[in-house]
Amino acid sequence: MTVHQSGRVNYHENGRSIFIEPLTLTTLTTCIYAYRVPAIQKFDLCSEPADAEDAIFDLTDLPGGAVSFSFFIGPANSVPPGRAIKLGYELEGYSLAISVDHQAFPVPDGYEEYFTTLSPERGPFLEQQMAEDQALIAYHRALTGSDGPILYPPNGEGVIRLIFAVPMRIAPAFKIELADPDLHVTDQDVAREDRSEKVMLKFKVRNRKTGQIIRQPIAVRSIVLDARL
Repeated sequence: MTVHQSGRVNYHENGRSIFIEPLTLTTLTTCIYAYRVPAIQKFDLCSEPADAEDAIFDLTDLPGGAVSFSFFIGPANSVPPGRAIKLGYELEGYSLAISVDHQAFPVPDGYEEYFTTLSPERGPFLEQQMAEDQALIAYHRALTGSDGPILYPPNGEGVIRLIFAVPMRIAPAFKIELADPDLHVTDQDVAREDRSEKVMLKFKVRNRKTGQIIRQPIAVRSIVLDARL
């Protein structure tokens, strides 16, 4: 299962999708998935130590027998039903919660010992409420608090991301001018992805003489995008 920022929930087990609110505009609490196990003891034990950011959901006191869990998408300040663990994405405006169901959902005879998933036939909406490219812009605006173009500094591989202010008609041509004349951006250092090329540009900056990729923030004089008719 994947949940897109546009509010499209894709289920890989059956190829279906449902539609909820765009994540940055979440006001409803919606169950998007359920998972049933024949017994907590059937889970594999994790032998790796927990990372500092890991959340541990202690269920060791649950009685024997089948248990099911419901997965909810809701507002960042929502309170999930029952016994639950919640991951809140406050800047983006939504949360993901996993709740222990009061009673495990039923399965057909003969499937009691199987691990089982359950997905809804439809969500609150019959169609997608926001286009994917607009949802990507909305996500980065929520994350940064900006309402214009967003330029992220280089990551560990030297990749800089430019999020456009609005979706373009087509993937735009570009002209990037850097403050340091010893640095430049070449065509081979620009990456485009089909799903995001109208709203995002990824590029690397190199030293003209050495060809070295620059991995620290650099001064950009201007970036011109051209997607004219």
